Amino acid sequence: MTHSTKKRTPSRAARHALGLALAIAGFSAYAQTEAAAPQPMAAASAPAEAAPAAPPQTRLRFNRGTYKPGIEHLRVVRRENTVQNVAGQVALNVAFAVLAGGVAAQGFSKDDLGGTTLEELKDDPLGVNPAISDLNDALSKVATDIYRKRAEAALATALTDGSTPEEIEAARQIPKEADTPLLPGPWHLVYENLLGSDELFRLKFGADLGRPGFMRPPIECRYQSEPVAWARWQADNWQLLREERAKAVEACTKIISAAPEKRW
Repeated sequence: MTHSTKKRTPSRAARHALGLALAIAGFSAYAQTEAAAPQPMAAASAPAEAAPAAPPQTRLRFNRGTYKPGIEHLRVVRRENTVQNVAGQVALNVAFAVLAGGVAAQGFSKDDLGGTTLEELKDDPLGVNPAISDLNDALSKVATDIYRKRAEAALATALTDGSTPEEIEAARQIPKEADTPLLPGPWHLVYENLLGSDELFRLKFGADLGRPGFMRPPIECRYQSEPVAWARWQADNWQLLREERAKAVEACTKIISAAPEKRW
């Protein structure tokens, strides 16, 4: 005898639970897929604009002039330097008097003595002659303005006088080095009194714009401090020397900057 089997249909509650389970499973799979998917990259930041090139500068040429090597660094002139020089000068005067029939040779100034390099500041920028560094930097700004105006005038002329493209390009160029040199003057600490036992020294500095000449002498600047005890010069890592150096540079910048533009 054949038995018929009746297929059981899930109840409504069962079907509802199954649908809910499938929905939850589907949502979970979607969430995992979203998490695994690569996120869009943030827009690359735009490259920073390049800083504008610095305008060309015209430097002054440092020329040692008649000074011997050593003027580039601070030197100290002490009493013994004069004593040594006097001994040599006396011998020279005697020899010269014999040769010249009794006419004595010319004397000298302690400011003309070379002295000795200050070893403590030999490798310190503080000891460098300001005509090479600080003063040159300050005056180069003045020279740059003067030579820029000259270039503008030359360019304006070249654009209207039939100059070639090469000549026009040359006219617009601002030279890197000025025609007129900057010559150093003294840069030393000089003893104040030859006699006695005091340790007073003055800081002396100088610079000239232009070559020496009979028709057009250079623009001169000379600066000297008050006489100060040697211990004070050395105190606080040469703080007084730093202050006086700044004053010397400021004074010479003001004097030389006032020179007529045709002297540059």
